Amino acid sequence: MAVDSDLFDQPVASNVGNLLTRSILYHILSACYLYPIEKNLSIFKSSDFEEYKKNLELCYKEIDDVKELRRCLDEIHHVYGNTSVEVLQRTYQRIVGHTISKECPLYETQYGSAHIYQQTHELADIQGFYNAFGLETSDVEKERGDHVGVELEFMHFLLYKQAYAQENDGEEKAQICVDAQKKFLKEHIGKWVPLFAILFGRKAEEGFYHALAALTKEFMRLEMKLMDVKTEMFKESDLNQDMVAGAPDECLSCASSEDSNLD
Repeated sequence: MAVDSDLFDQPVASNVGNLLTRSILYHILSACYLYPIEKNLSIFKSSDFEEYKKNLELCYKEIDDVKELRRCLDEIHHVYGNTSVEVLQRTYQRIVGHTISKECPLYETQYGSAHIYQQTHELADIQGFYNAFGLETSDVEKERGDHVGVELEFMHFLLYKQAYAQENDGEEKAQICVDAQKKFLKEHIGKWVPLFAILFGRKAEEGFYHALAALTKEFMRLEMKLMDVKTEMFKESDLNQDMVAGAPDECLSCASSEDSNLD
């Protein structure tokens, strides 16, 4: 899961470059939501991080203001530079706990699921996305398919595969990746990750993981807008009360859009 800083060398002048740049951030966020180890977070110490930040802003400047994205990137970069991995490990354990957290679960099916059968259906649907692209969850990380890190890594994979397809296989195969991204955003990651980021940031209170949550929430907002995906996002009142302590809803919902089908 370690992020290769050589990916920063990819150009962003072309659409393919933009795809790779966005793919990198999904990869970074995925690594950040796993137990923290130095190699998974070393990207924040890369001398190329400032250049990458500029490249990422270029991906969204035509559709929205990137000031908040810039602020989030600056904050997480600064905070990481002043925090040891040992402190991050203790903080991560405090936030996540040794069992599934009731305040900010890392797993999609803990959100909005009324019963075990619905959870099973959702897990099967998520796994169906992975299977469609010949993917299996890692035997090393041993996380469920609905873990936030696994779902973010899948989006990283789809963007990278789209970039490769546009360079080598043509628009038809690239479009399959686009359709998969839109469908996965609408039916899964876009529905629950914005709420998860709020809950995770609240539990973190401050520091690296608070900055990570803010970056995640802003990145998802920009991605949904860029991909023109609208979905009904979860609110805290949608969760089982024994899963998450009640608190005022944050305004997350928006109107649904037509489904994008995988070919």
